[in-house]
Amino acid sequence: MGQIRVRLAQNTEDREKIFQLRYDIYVQEMNRKQSFADHEKARIHEPYDDTGHLFLAEDDDQVIGTVRINFRKDGELECEELYDMDHFRPFYPDQVSMSTKLMVRREYRSSAAASMLCMKIYEHARENGILIDFIDTNPHLVRLYSQVGYRLYKKNIDHPDYGNVIPMVFLLDDHEYLKQIHSPFLRLAKRYPAGTELADLFKERFPEYRDIRPLFSMEGEEVWNNIVTDMALPPNQALSFLFNFTEQEASKLLSMLDLIVYEPGAIVFKQNQESQGLFCVLEGAVSVLVEKEDGSYSTIAVLNQGEIFGELGFVAKTQRNATIVVRDKAKLLILTPNEFQKLELQSPSLAMKLLTNLFVILGQRFNEMSRRMLDYRRLYEMGGVEA
Repeated sequence: MGQIRVRLAQNTEDREKIFQLRYDIYVQEMNRKQSFADHEKARIHEPYDDTGHLFLAEDDDQVIGTVRINFRKDGELECEELYDMDHFRPFYPDQVSMSTKLMVRREYRSSAAASMLCMKIYEHARENGILIDFIDTNPHLVRLYSQVGYRLYKKNIDHPDYGNVIPMVFLLDDHEYLKQIHSPFLRLAKRYPAGTELADLFKERFPEYRDIRPLFSMEGEEVWNNIVTDMALPPNQALSFLFNFTEQEASKLLSMLDLIVYEPGAIVFKQNQESQGLFCVLEGAVSVLVEKEDGSYSTIAVLNQGEIFGELGFVAKTQRNATIVVRDKAKLLILTPNEFQKLELQSPSLAMKLLTNLFVILGQRFNEMSRRMLDYRRLYEMGGVEA
């Protein structure tokens, strides 16, 4: 791995490399359905590329990452009605942008490439008078974007191409918030004027989200107290994956998690999707659904406060074996694979303690499933159920 550099695409050749990289990652690696994929030429070129500003990250002559930013003053943005952008008037439309198509080749995802791409679009946006940037993302990437400065501001949306995703917004001149969350972008942001008008507007129009802070920005004791307030119980008593953890150990692990709010009916993930994290119900409940042969779904379990899901895919790195749908408004904790890798490096004994608990939970669920199957067989043999 050489020295990575990021620059704005200058010509047709640069843009073509980006379109081919998208195909490599979205179609060949992730097997995603893409409306604008050209399978014959192995490229993805979208209409929003024509008005967008495309950046590429390179290692020597190889393109290893890309991102696109579109300015609203240049034309309508992708599905902008889903993001409640007009709630940000008078800054909308002329000082608003949307960043999309951030991706990095698999072998470079532990490098600085993604951060460097984000920094470039921040600079580019500020230099062009932009103060608000929108994105949407999946749960396992919320932490990455939150650390930069993006924040939650509304409920999840149903995107026509990507399904249930989490919208986030970055108030680019809110230096005070960047300082509060210890954003690595604060030093970069200080090159540009700070403001308070936009931050005040956010607090007024999005009161439910004004005081939400990501867990990583809190001290261990503060994280612990916040969870205790939500659950009315110490986390190591109420959360199954923290069994036998001390308060100090539990606080350390909790600070590596993300907290995401889901509305009733929201899909957390679907059956057969790639596993990207371990979830725990902090508040509310979720249904576990399995697809049947006729395409309909059967509810096999309801998980309540303290229970986890996604543990099999997290441990075995397999695809999701069920669909998870939120029953009541829920607060969910998520531990991503990246954060777990950090835990393994920083505290191997704590990582092993967590894995031990996950294996115990898996064993208990396997035993429960076996018991249900035996009960069903007995009823069938007695003529109590139909085949």
